[in-house]
Amino acid sequence: MSHTADEIERWLVERVGALTGVPADEVDPAAPLARHGLDSVAAITVVADLEKWLGYRFRENPLERYPTIADLARFLADETAGG
Repeated sequence: MSHTADEIERWLVERVGALTGVPADEVDPAAPLARHGLDSVAAITVVADLEKWLGYRFRENPLERYPTIADLARFLADETAGG
């Protein structure tokens, strides 16, 4: 099942907020994830949770290439749309 960029972005905002203690409405999708206090353990957790939620396996760390929630959501929507 594929998800839209908006759905993925909302999921990421909620997950980052839960992991960092930052209220979801204060998580800026256009800001680098590290700015929200996401440490390396939390970043790995987000990536692992994304893989489970999307049913998609990353070949490499997507946060290196797509450091913001908005960028990552757009990439994943395109990637998962193809099946």
